[in-house]
Parts: sequence; structure tokens; C-alpha cells
Amino acid sequence: MPSPFPGMNPYLESPQFWSQVHNRLIVAIADEINPQIRPKYPMEIEQRVYTETDNGNNFELVGIPDNVVFKPSQNL
Repeated sequence: MPSPFPGMNPYLESPQFWSQVHNRLIVAIADEINPQIRPKYPMEIEQRVYTETDNGNNFELVGIPDNVVFKPSQNL
């Protein structure tokens, strides 16, 4: 019988298992990519991303992506 869920594994994506797979996948991706992009581009895991509002006096949370590659600024 073909899977009723094409393109996904309902057992892997169940809440009981998914958080572990998701967290380990985030770290594995960072471990694989970091040596290829450092030192020019740092990479962070679950780094909060903000945007400036009201002339730079306030910041609004945009999100918390799993992996972030960013161009270093002088503020770091």
C-alpha cells in the first residue's frame, strides 16, 4: 500500500521524535557549512533576528531561524 502522506514521514515528524531530529539536523548543517565559510562569514544557530523601527530606537523580533550566515559588521 503506498503511503497516504507522499513526501513526508508521519512517524519521523510526530512530536515525540521531531524535536530531536530537528535539533540534531540544525547542528549537523552548521557543522558541515561552517568550515567552508569561516572566517569570512560567521554562522550562528537559532540566533534571534531583529529589525530596527522608529529611527533605530526600538527593535522588533523578526524570527529565530535555525541557521544564520551573516556578513560581520563592526558592531560585533
